[in-house]
Amino acid sequence: MQLRVDAELDALTRDLQLLSIDHKVLVCTSNRPFALALATSFALAHTRNPDQLLGICTRPDEALTLIAAVNQPVLAFVSEQLDDGSGLELVRQLKDRPSAAPVVSTVLTLASLDPVVLRRALHGPCDALLTQRGLHVALVVAALEAVIGGFRFVDPVASFVLREQLPHDHPQLTQREAEVLRLVCEGLTNREIGAQLHIAETTARGHVQSIIQKLHVRDRTAAAAEGVRRHLVD
Repeated sequence: MQLRVDAELDALTRDLQLLSIDHKVLVCTSNRPFALALATSFALAHTRNPDQLLGICTRPDEALTLIAAVNQPVLAFVSEQLDDGSGLELVRQLKDRPSAAPVVSTVLTLASLDPVVLRRALHGPCDALLTQRGLHVALVVAALEAVIGGFRFVDPVASFVLREQLPHDHPQLTQREAEVLRLVCEGLTNREIGAQLHIAETTARGHVQSIIQKLHVRDRTAAAAEGVRRHLVD
């Protein structure tokens, strides 16, 4: 994750000057160049408010300590990978603070495009979700505009990846296939599945093969593991 020095840094600084951001700014990331770029842009953009930057840190406990000491809204930039912790978990902790505490708005940046990670972040409490792949000045500014306006922002790259993965991550199993998958997870053979469901062994085998194809795995063992991972079985 990086914002190129000079042109992009100047552009970000100019755009920040046009935004009315009254929050304290916290940057929590293990990516030090990115942290310094953000901190520098905010410092240059808001010379009349030199104390706007609350701090730069790399660990969740440092972020929580810094935020606990302020009594005004905070805008927290958090990356997925932190020293000694997860950015996704830190966002949850920031949002779980007592209701009487100052509001913390969070901008979470993911390094991973793993659909599982993307969905977890998307279903989490972050106010803006960015990805390292799609990160650029215009996107950062658009995210900040949305957050300031009380809206949630999701990086188009994240939306695209999840949309493209949808057919694979949400297989349309029939009710019978779901029953067969549950029995596969219990370790039953095709003959035992047939006896349990009162169907022929060849019919049970056909259902298992259909499940394997729909889950895009190589065998019944992998199908069972994938079924559990995707919560397709209880």
